[in-house]
Amino acid sequence: MATPIPENRCGFSLGGVVQATSGTLHGNARITASSVSIDTRTLKPGSLFVALHGAGRDGHDFVPAAVKAGAVAAVLERGRGQSPLASVEVPDTLAALGMLARFHLERMRAAGSLISIGITGSAGKTTTKELTAAAAHALFGETLATPGNLNNRIGVPMTLFTLGPQHRAAVIECGTNLPGEVDSLGTILAPDAALVVNVDIEHSEGLGSLEQIAAEETAILRHAKVAVVPAGDALIARFVPSRIAKLTFGTAAEADVRLTRRIVVGQGRQRVTYRFGTGLVEPGVEPVLETELAVVGPGSAINAAAALAAVAACAHPLSRERLAALARAVAEVNPIPGRLAPLEVAGALVIDDTYNANPRSVQTAFEAAREIADGLHARLVVALGDMLELGSLAIESHRAALRALWELRPDAVILVGSQMGDAFDASPSPASVTVVRAPDSDAASRLATSLINGGDVVLVKGSRGMRMERLIEALAQR
Repeated sequence: MATPIPENRCGFSLGGVVQATSGTLHGNARITASSVSIDTRTLKPGSLFVALHGAGRDGHDFVPAAVKAGAVAAVLERGRGQSPLASVEVPDTLAALGMLARFHLERMRAAGSLISIGITGSAGKTTTKELTAAAAHALFGETLATPGNLNNRIGVPMTLFTLGPQHRAAVIECGTNLPGEVDSLGTILAPDAALVVNVDIEHSEGLGSLEQIAAEETAILRHAKVAVVPAGDALIARFVPSRIAKLTFGTAAEADVRLTRRIVVGQGRQRVTYRFGTGLVEPGVEPVLETELAVVGPGSAINAAAALAAVAACAHPLSRERLAALARAVAEVNPIPGRLAPLEVAGALVIDDTYNANPRSVQTAFEAAREIADGLHARLVVALGDMLELGSLAIESHRAALRALWELRPDAVILVGSQMGDAFDASPSPASVTVVRAPDSDAASRLATSLINGGDVVLVKGSRGMRMERLIEALAQR
């Protein structure tokens, strides 16, 4: 489910590359490239080729292929030998890619009005990014948003290279699985507003404890003008720099953008009401926004509050017309495939949340599934796969997930993977719940077709490596 790198027409002279990266020039500074490429398979004639180190590959080995494809210059690691291309040598080509993206972003800022919003968090980043992008487009105009999952130190720069003079806003998702990544992305983006959706256990194999995860996810705040954070979250609040403005969202009474009312309609759609705090709307304007969301569950309603807060941080005070435009914009955002997306499959309503899993996103999915099943008076079946990359926190995280699952009162459960199996041995189900176990998603798929009936609500959830979407594919073929 990797997202292709988008094409760009981002031009650089070699002199500009030196200016951006402080690298060493080899060749004519006036040589100009018409785009930036990191992959010789998609490189267009006239490109600047940046040689990155990849998993099992070294971009420097592909310089001859870049020449053949029509590259006019390259960014290379210092000391890698003579290049057939004019080049700029740097200590670290990945860092240089980010410097080039920052340089281009600053060019676009200097050329006209451009609002930038950076988004981090343990769960719900992508849905929040889509809601924020829709809201930004409604207020500012043409908006660049991170495509798919291009939220790392390669994807973010390659996305920023597609910024053009038509753009009035950029909404960029920033992901992490190792310490220092969010700080690096924050350095590149230097956002007007930085939104931390939430902090919870995720990638703890690489990031460590919950406090270390919080330090990583909030690192973007050091580079922002405004911090947009959950109201009442004491852990996140500790990492908000005192020098910058702060805006909050959530259900707490003190939230600057507060979810005050939520009613479920249809198959998980929800009518929501938000109240805006002092100073966020023009004098005389009722500080209330009412709309209907197509994204499902209470977590998505909070994500919409986060999106509205992030945009309001860059556009207040809001007029009556702008509030109405925001209401229309977020109402038009549909669920993203693989992320709490309801699907009609073989007579059942399947909630496809197979993109990934961590404790926070699992709990969010449980709440949405229970809500939808109750609204439809349907049986609830949960297919739950292992949560990967949790390191030393894995055992307790899986046991806690099962304890939450039993509180959910499902009618049937399919547990997939060894970690879920071990957790079940330590936390057996109530007698009223039918539970089957499978070592992997292929085996689970065979079980699912006989366990799931027409009219059921079925939540399918697990980490990317578990390939839980195979259960949905099997159901569709029965």
